[in-house]
Amino acid sequence: MLHGRHLKNGSKHLILVFQPVKKEVLEAVSEVLKGSADHEQIKKAHERYSWMNFALDYKESDYLFVQDYFSESFGWYLFDGGKAMYEALNEELEQFIEKMGYEKVTAFGSSKGGTGALVYGVLNKYVTDVFALVPQVKVSTFINKYHPNEKEAFYRGNEKLEQEMDQFFFDERHYVSEAVKNTNFYLYTGKHDMQFQDVMALKDLLQNHDIRTVLIVNTSKKTHSPLVVEHTDFVYQTLQNINENRVLQSAELTRLNDDAYVLFS
Repeated sequence: MLHGRHLKNGSKHLILVFQPVKKEVLEAVSEVLKGSADHEQIKKAHERYSWMNFALDYKESDYLFVQDYFSESFGWYLFDGGKAMYEALNEELEQFIEKMGYEKVTAFGSSKGGTGALVYGVLNKYVTDVFALVPQVKVSTFINKYHPNEKEAFYRGNEKLEQEMDQFFFDERHYVSEAVKNTNFYLYTGKHDMQFQDVMALKDLLQNHDIRTVLIVNTSKKTHSPLVVEHTDFVYQTLQNINENRVLQSAELTRLNDDAYVLFS
């Protein structure tokens, strides 16, 4: 189930890079529903990895670019064709990390990839840090609003799964392990992102469980994608800071306290 690309630089640190939605994959979802999709082309689209330029430039860590492709199209690293698969994927991720002997593991991604980073930050006992950019926290709410025509391909009519996925991050069972209590969560969002309020609710939940959570809010009126693509210098610098256990620092950042920053632009 676990597949992607592993870049090895001889480091004991690993950055797990979860991928955002690929336009060409999203466009193929209607064909998945019809049963006429070219799955070889979908697979190739998943192999074009976002954030590769950063990985090729910054070699102080190893990388695993994780694909969100299992049989059909994608499912926010949580489900595939109407069935949950996150437990199976997490088990394989843990086996991979154990085998490679990594001592520090950062889960990173934007949008759908940010969701993936959060999922395995919550579940995976080896993930030490999470850096999630504008994630979809309530996945089903997001699908119902922005991808109603593709919903059937994702859930296959499984209403129970749909409800579970929407409440995944608010399921108290995920926060009882000691491992998650030792994970650092860095959440980047903007007031005009579509799930800003849900990210804030997740921040409150994590902090109520005494899980270290750092919130970074972009003060501009930018929406979802521009919050990321127009601030890659900040993203790269912050990812390096996290990997090197440094205090967050960037020309764009202003520190309010240990748990909150604003990004002016």
